Amino acid sequence: MTATTLNHPDIPQRVELVDALRGFALLGICLVHFMEYFELYWVNQDPTTLHNLIFFLFAGKAYAIFALMFGLSFFIIMDNQARKGVNFSYRFAWRLVILLMLGYIHTLLYLGDILSVLGVIGLSLLFVQRLDNRWLWVAAILCLLQLPFYYQIYAALANLPGANDAPSHWAVFGHVYGAIEKANFAQLVALNSWDGLAAKWLFFVESGRGLQLIGLFIIGLILGRIGFFTRPEKFSIIRVKALVIAVVASIVFLGLEKFIQQLPANSLQEQGMAKMYLEQLVGSYLSTAVMASLVLLFVQCYLWQKSGKLLNLLAPCGRVSLSVYLIQSVIGVPLFYPFGLGLYKTSGQTNSLLLGIAFYTVLIIIAHWWVKRFYYGPVEWLWRSATYLTTKVPFKRVA
Repeated sequence: MTATTLNHPDIPQRVELVDALRGFALLGICLVHFMEYFELYWVNQDPTTLHNLIFFLFAGKAYAIFALMFGLSFFIIMDNQARKGVNFSYRFAWRLVILLMLGYIHTLLYLGDILSVLGVIGLSLLFVQRLDNRWLWVAAILCLLQLPFYYQIYAALANLPGANDAPSHWAVFGHVYGAIEKANFAQLVALNSWDGLAAKWLFFVESGRGLQLIGLFIIGLILGRIGFFTRPEKFSIIRVKALVIAVVASIVFLGLEKFIQQLPANSLQEQGMAKMYLEQLVGSYLSTAVMASLVLLFVQCYLWQKSGKLLNLLAPCGRVSLSVYLIQSVIGVPLFYPFGLGLYKTSGQTNSLLLGIAFYTVLIIIAHWWVKRFYYGPVEWLWRSATYLTTKVPFKRVA
């Protein structure tokens, strides 16, 4: 690492399509968070048609787009440094350590934090970055296939020891949600510092979300290498074909999921977990297919002039995505939690969705104002400064 690189980090070149897509993912995350009452929905569930629609479109998909963009950002950062003859691997690992610390602090307020997960699982990219695209595709597909679920289904059907026990995160989350509902702010912080953190990591391991993240990171890396977002005209035909395949796959997996859900509980075995694991497997495939459909459709609409101008309104939020992501819970948790206004008891799904839309609209307006005056969001600037161990990172734009 050269002294020049460390002391005077370059102002990054932006790809507006990528920023807009990241802003779209943040919109989806925001709507899910508000309708989820920042996790307290699961204390007293209200599965309305509106809830089911928003969750079908964005729950598990918006964060997946965020993961895809994480892999793409990894490529952009590493490629820019490689062009300067700089090995950025150790610096990137340090960057992830900082993200992990930010995520842990965020987790103390909001259990659903994703940053700490990205900070840990993102290290996987450092182990695969030297592979060529062919082997990266193999690795990504193996991750997205969720092979451990196949073993769990077999083990449950064969009634192997422990195979039909309930996943550990069920009981832990039950305890955590019950405690959160009664917690003041200090109790919430203490609860999330360990019990909540343990519940989240158990969920990411047992639900297959961790493997899915690795697969999406790798695909984001591949898309960066081939210029999928920087030279979209090169992929116009392939993109349309991929969109059709993704939509058809979404329809097929949705039908399969509904079919499995309607089966009697003892259809695969007299009692046990095989049916649940099969549902999770198909649900993971459905989530990935819907996510791919959303990304491809977004890119297609962005490249159409009229709709592209509208979608580009989301780009400033994507440019300051870390700050936008964190401010959601800083405002939202006190709105919904018992130590604040306690809206989780009274708002309902429709009002929460409207509140989320209004809140993100305000964020868009603020982000537009901000990016005209500053190169980075406030948290982005701190993250970049800590990465390079310098305060000489440009921040305010010069007129």
